[in-house]
Amino acid sequence: MYRVIISIWLVLIPVSLVRSQDPTDFKTLDSETYRLLLEQKWDSVVKMGYRALKLDFDYYYLRLRIGIACYHRKNYRKAATHFSRALIFNPGDPLALEYLYFSRLFAGQYEEARLVRKQFRGDLALRLPPQKGKFLEGIGGDYLYCRALNDEKLSDPDALFSGLPPGVQYINRHFSNVSLSLSHRIVPGFRLTHAYNYLSKYNYLYYSDGVNQLQSAGQHVYQHQYYISPAITTRSGYAFLPAFHLVSVHFQAPVFPDQGSQGGNSQPRMEYRDSIDMVAGMGFSKGFGPVEVNLGVYYATLNDAEQVQSRLGLTWYPLGNLNLYAGWYLNSQVGITAGGNTLRHIPEMHAGFAIADKVWVDLNAAMGEMEHYLEYNGSVIYNSYADVIRRKATCTVSVPVTGKGSLLYLGGRWTSSRSEFHPFDPGQSDIKNPITYNAFSIYGGLSWKF
Repeated sequence: MYRVIISIWLVLIPVSLVRSQDPTDFKTLDSETYRLLLEQKWDSVVKMGYRALKLDFDYYYLRLRIGIACYHRKNYRKAATHFSRALIFNPGDPLALEYLYFSRLFAGQYEEARLVRKQFRGDLALRLPPQKGKFLEGIGGDYLYCRALNDEKLSDPDALFSGLPPGVQYINRHFSNVSLSLSHRIVPGFRLTHAYNYLSKYNYLYYSDGVNQLQSAGQHVYQHQYYISPAITTRSGYAFLPAFHLVSVHFQAPVFPDQGSQGGNSQPRMEYRDSIDMVAGMGFSKGFGPVEVNLGVYYATLNDAEQVQSRLGLTWYPLGNLNLYAGWYLNSQVGITAGGNTLRHIPEMHAGFAIADKVWVDLNAAMGEMEHYLEYNGSVIYNSYADVIRRKATCTVSVPVTGKGSLLYLGGRWTSSRSEFHPFDPGQSDIKNPITYNAFSIYGGLSWKF
């Protein structure tokens, strides 16, 4: 872990050291903030500094002192705000630049930190030279297994699907997903991330065309997925995140041979069929002090359905670092159909905290009609034709394993889902045959930074 080493005597020496219980003049405020800084009374420096700002005293040394105090209180986001302001008064100042770099770094604003480091000159650049591009910045791999708790409901399928018209219904049984991701740092402010996913899933299938009927406890679906997202970050902290996700779906469908001339029962079989789906969109984020704003809009064609999903969220870092945060998102989905558009709103909450700076816990929960739902800038797709997620909650525990930011993580997810019947006759679309059940997933992986 880096440490910024400075000499306090480099900070402006005040004209006087007059102390006052409630100073209002420039000379006293300047002296007091300097004295408190020397005594390392960080809370008092911040309090006195904000008093000066409220009285319209705003200058380089004041911002620098408040920033240093916030930095030592580990409020890195607030410290970065003051160091940035100090640099407006004194552009290129090496002390403010060095503090700003480490403030961005410890706040988790890594690309902004690299852009700050790019501005280093002289001795500072010799100690901390600008970082060059790195072809392979990081590699990650994880595995997820999901099991649906619906065996009891499927124990009497004849009663479960009795009286249904021609149509099809899928019910999730279990699936697994393997993912491999790579990240590349091209230049400071520009990163490229891409990932490959393989999913293998087994459903319970009910199928009837009015003449033939088939029930299978092991209808297989497998997917190959490729995701790519370049990330562009500006010096002012705006991050633009275009994304593209390609999904190659292979699924078993029933085939009924024609009956022979003598009649008799047809012998059904399962054959694999293919389809190609995609997601394309743009994410955006910007930090404003302790708050980060996230926006996103995505277009998707999944399971022969078109939709647009938007995302608006705020994340609050009350301590100004990664040790505690909480946020809220509103996701909206517009399904585009020939009969008209459908609108769904999905609220989402997330929170996280650190334990002794060694273990990080992340919590997330959402509720709503999550059909063909997208997460994490379109990198995660819930594109099951089998069910609609109504509620979900996840918990992830991460442990750093190297000083460069490599993480080992393990988590679990609970979902409450609903399977629905899909009639072949659009005029019978009101027949749903809803089957609700819970499912649990476990996942884990490693994110390695070079």
